[in-house]
Amino acid sequence: MQQEKQDPYKEGDVVTWKINDHLILKAEVGERREHFVTHNERVEREFYRPQYERYIGQFPIDYQPTGFDKISEEEATEMPISKTSGGGYEFNLMLNGSWVQASDRVVESDDTLDHPDQVKVVINSYQASLTTKEATEKEEREVKAKYEKELSEKYGLHCRTRDDIGIPHCFGNSINPQVSGIVFSFWNNEKVKAISYEPIYGGIKVEWYFHPSNLEHWQEIDTVIWDLIETWNVTPFKTMQSNQSIQH
Repeated sequence: MQQEKQDPYKEGDVVTWKINDHLILKAEVGERREHFVTHNERVEREFYRPQYERYIGQFPIDYQPTGFDKISEEEATEMPISKTSGGGYEFNLMLNGSWVQASDRVVESDDTLDHPDQVKVVINSYQASLTTKEATEKEEREVKAKYEKELSEKYGLHCRTRDDIGIPHCFGNSINPQVSGIVFSFWNNEKVKAISYEPIYGGIKVEWYFHPSNLEHWQEIDTVIWDLIETWNVTPFKTMQSNQSIQH
């Protein structure tokens, strides 16, 4: 008999989750999300591990988080990597003063967003041979695509539609000087996926999902995400790299 899905944390709890030695998140968790019931509920319960839930909460875009002191090097190295339920370390942002009860719909689903003004963010440790910008430049050299002038100029992006896919992909420069860029993929009329993978924080991949109607806010969202990660990170080890190693 499997237990009902339930969040192991309550709003206001303080959690500490280690992604790697260079990225240890300590945060006061926000409002909890509801479980989204699907036709595979029985299967989900069978594999559900509440102790591996890594959802920080949902916050307004102007949220000012509580910061915590750095831990010692000994604590950082001895702390085990936090296991996840497979999705990564998650939190949501809300735009335009909107609010909605968050659900745990998986980000890969077509209807992941609970509201058009919601942004779902997923963080994972990630080792890539190329930065976001390098991978984008490599693809541009190797894959034929049409430049999308109107979309690019409207949002301050560099957008192309690949002949083999038929949907636009855009590249944008992050305001964070340590991040080489962001790639935007237009999945459908309800969701855009943004992704950055960089060597900072010991190697990190940040994905966020939002409604196309909020594409104009992409720079603000990107800035807030990296600011939150930096505030929540309590590792004592150097997490960034010199500006010379990433060129925009």
